Amino acid sequence: MTTVTGAFGTGLTEPVWVLQHLLGFLAIGMWAGQTGGTAVWQVPAAAVTAALAAGIAAQMGLRLPYAAPGLAGALIVTGGLVALGVKAPVALAVLAAAVAAVFHGHPHQGSPLFWSGFATGMLLVSCAGLGLSIAVTQAESARAVQICGGAVAVGGVLDLVGVI
Repeated sequence: MTTVTGAFGTGLTEPVWVLQHLLGFLAIGMWAGQTGGTAVWQVPAAAVTAALAAGIAAQMGLRLPYAAPGLAGALIVTGGLVALGVKAPVALAVLAAAVAAVFHGHPHQGSPLFWSGFATGMLLVSCAGLGLSIAVTQAESARAVQICGGAVAVGGVLDLVGVI
């Protein structure tokens, strides 16, 4: 079995091994799928860009107050948007996803290889959320995707109270 190592590998696996990142970017992908249209690519792209910008800004010394509760709040909001089936205008969806993603990127520091791996990992997880949204909607119903969003929101609440 081959493992992914080094800075790129660490960044690539971070969005999968850290539960908050996994839930957050799955929710961003699911919401993009629910919103449809150009949001399918614009929402994940904005989220990854914002996460990278926040991480690089933090690496340069910019601090974000209440980053940990903000990450939990981002899970609650993105999960809630999916759970409620909110279909926002694309510009608003892009803005909401970008703000949520800031809390995912801020706690990290690394080399350019780490950041390229992290961006790739976030995009892959977002695409998985998008695929999950489409597949579950076709196989079951839109309600099943909303239940997945509710699970993400519950994960955010559990993170906020320190359970996960």
